[in-house]
Amino acid sequence: MLPRKLEELWDEMEKIREITLGAAKGLSEADFARQVDGEWSVAEILEHLIIAETGTSKVIRKCLKDNAGKLPPYPADDSVLTVRPLLIPPGKAGKAPEAAIPTGGIGKEELLGRAAECRKQMRVSLEMLAGADPRGVEFPHILFGNLNLYEWPCILVLGHERQHHPQIEALVRKIKG
Repeated sequence: MLPRKLEELWDEMEKIREITLGAAKGLSEADFARQVDGEWSVAEILEHLIIAETGTSKVIRKCLKDNAGKLPPYPADDSVLTVRPLLIPPGKAGKAPEAAIPTGGIGKEELLGRAAECRKQMRVSLEMLAGADPRGVEFPHILFGNLNLYEWPCILVLGHERQHHPQIEALVRKIKG
């Protein structure tokens, strides 16, 4: 079991993913991959979210490995874990960084499988994070600057996926006409 704040984060991530996948599952393979008005398809949005989540999981693991034995323990009162205001608010950052742009062409079942696998890996990363104070190390994000290991999943997994929901919902409405 995760500490309270990490468990709350996990629960929210799972609720948001359920909404994302619910929209995707209701689409045929062709509609899942269909672009409308030059926007990313639902498949490309999901691929983009998977890229961001996989990257976040890797950042957590790399930072924990690089700082093994140097970080203070996870705080007994984890209410101290918060997300600092960002210089660039999410959603106002413009285009996705090059590394997070989807390549497209991945089938629905494969993407759903990748989404499930990256979520399993994120759970493992959060379990690893429960052994150290996430504020004890920061890693730079190309758009948002230095983020600590609690902020990374809060912003780049949970918040990021929430930001794409209106885009997904609008796209599904256009597809279903």
